Amino acid sequence: MTTPLDILNAAPRDRAIAMMAPLVECSPWVVERVVDARPFASAQALSSALAGTIAAADVERQRVLFSAHPELAGREAAEGRMTEASTGEQHRLGLLALLPADARRLADLNRRYRARFGHPFIVALHRFEDLPSLFAAFERRLAASPSEEHAATLAEIASVIRARTARAFGPGPDVQAHPAAATLE
Repeated sequence: MTTPLDILNAAPRDRAIAMMAPLVECSPWVVERVVDARPFASAQALSSALAGTIAAADVERQRVLFSAHPELAGREAAEGRMTEASTGEQHRLGLLALLPADARRLADLNRRYRARFGHPFIVALHRFEDLPSLFAAFERRLAASPSEEHAATLAEIASVIRARTARAFGPGPDVQAHPAAATLE
């Protein structure tokens, strides 16, 4: 039986890039650096290659990648400009149809976070069951130092990539449904 990973491994380069692009939020340079490492033995190997490429990039390139992410329930969501993956991830927690009080709270958290760290708050939404747990994590991360938060953001992006890769190309480790099994610090 031919798997999606088999198809990716055998695809022409341009097609493989298109298949991998949704795994990394609006950052084609990551996929372009990884595509020629095919064949990948597993979805885990693919997600590790993508996350490793981001981790190996210089800090400025990482910050540009951070800035490519949409805010939670932010302008991109209101204007319908998020990727399909981000739209689905935010929709699952109800972020695209918030009650007014929750919308105000999230807008305030987004504003404070961007003012403190210079980019949108990035979190692996698949690890959260509900809004209260997401808001609690957001508040905790606002208190982090810039270097701690930079590392946490890289870890969150790696978790998002693992989850997206597992959905697209097969199971991988550390794809958790809620934060109880993982820490964000």
